[in-house]
Amino acid sequence: MFKIHHFANSFISVETQNSILTCDPWIGKTSDNGWFSYPIKNTKDIKKKIFNSNFIYISHIHCDHLDFKTLKKFKNKNLTFIIKKFDNGILKKKLKKFTSNKVKVIEIEPFKKKKINKDFTLAIIPQIITNTSNLPDNIQYDMDTSIVIQSNQYKTIFYNNVDMPINIEVLKKINNFVKKNFKRKIDIFCCALGAASEFPQCFLNINRNNEKKKIINNSLIALHAYLKYLKPNFFFPAGGTYAIYGKFYKLNKYIAQPDFSQIKASTNKLNTKICNIIGGGNISFEKAKYTANEKIFEKDKNFKKEFINQIRKLNYYYLKNTKNIDLKKLDQIFINAKKNYFKILTYKKINTKWNINFKIYKNYELNKNCFIDKKKSKFLKTYNLKNYYLNSKNVFKLECHLEYQLFKLLLSGKLPWNTSQSGSTIMYKRSPNNFNVDMIFSLNFLRTKKNNF
Repeated sequence: MFKIHHFANSFISVETQNSILTCDPWIGKTSDNGWFSYPIKNTKDIKKKIFNSNFIYISHIHCDHLDFKTLKKFKNKNLTFIIKKFDNGILKKKLKKFTSNKVKVIEIEPFKKKKINKDFTLAIIPQIITNTSNLPDNIQYDMDTSIVIQSNQYKTIFYNNVDMPINIEVLKKINNFVKKNFKRKIDIFCCALGAASEFPQCFLNINRNNEKKKIINNSLIALHAYLKYLKPNFFFPAGGTYAIYGKFYKLNKYIAQPDFSQIKASTNKLNTKICNIIGGGNISFEKAKYTANEKIFEKDKNFKKEFINQIRKLNYYYLKNTKNIDLKKLDQIFINAKKNYFKILTYKKINTKWNINFKIYKNYELNKNCFIDKKKSKFLKTYNLKNYYLNSKNVFKLECHLEYQLFKLLLSGKLPWNTSQSGSTIMYKRSPNNFNVDMIFSLNFLRTKKNNF
């Protein structure tokens, strides 16, 4: 038996007769952003199938992949973590600290085939590009990974791309590696579609519906090219799926992810079997035969509406702390964070010019059209961050709207900018409406503590 279950986002398990390898388990609220693990509603099946796993693969440190409250539920005393051997070692340190050094961690060198037991042989693929559009990036931090999983019994190969940025050139490199080292093609493939980010739902000066359509259409065109090239037996969409909880729940309607009917329509002329197994469905290979048990929640028109209604009143992750407002103290924290920021920018020799304004609120609310409700919101102050001193042309402008408690925790290094930026709790305006990789990634350096993003 070789069976793949998909629960939510990149939460996937691969099961054989004797072993279970689980990827990026995540249930419930995230710790660093406004995401909830859609469509997990009932954990009974998960408890039966997953929490005795032998191995857990963690792709990277983002909170929808490394979720400690979910990891606490795993009961196997011989549990082993599988990770890439990162140069900075942060992920291993976090896992060792979480388990008090009691759990084994296997670090696998990128692009190295490794047999981990009699059931599984693996290879971890490192992040090759930082964005799917190949936009310039001078920061280039080592973050995402994906994984090749082979059944030692059947030789079946599953490639789980997680939510690592790819394009057709990157996919060719991965496929060539698999053919050379595993001596066969990829049989089952999954990747994220659409946008697993803050765009377009959190942007206030764009047509969000139009941008949503563009992103979905482009991702479906890319998927068609991927499947036409790879020719896997099965594909299922996985990665980048979530619901926004809390008071900004109205933004769910703008999340740029295709529904399953769109995926099917865009790939109907290909020979690959397209499956929707999110929520606990599975694909299995046994006795030389593939079978798929799908879980199509879209058939229940009220499912998502009811799901979001259950999570809309939850408080955000940054509201656990005191709500006392001290702008003088925040001023000093910002000054110290700026010093660290410019020190790192100078070291990295970033040439792009930008001007960022942080609009800070005691609290803010969205109106029915998902714009900031000025009557219900309490504005406090604007903080400015720009990386040039003279008048300059071609300056990228960004406006970030966020609440006091979140801004303070981000500047203090107690929360990572990287996940909060994409987590639908910060609203934006940008000019021009272009994704500037360096500008966005550079905010990870705007903090008073050491930057371990």
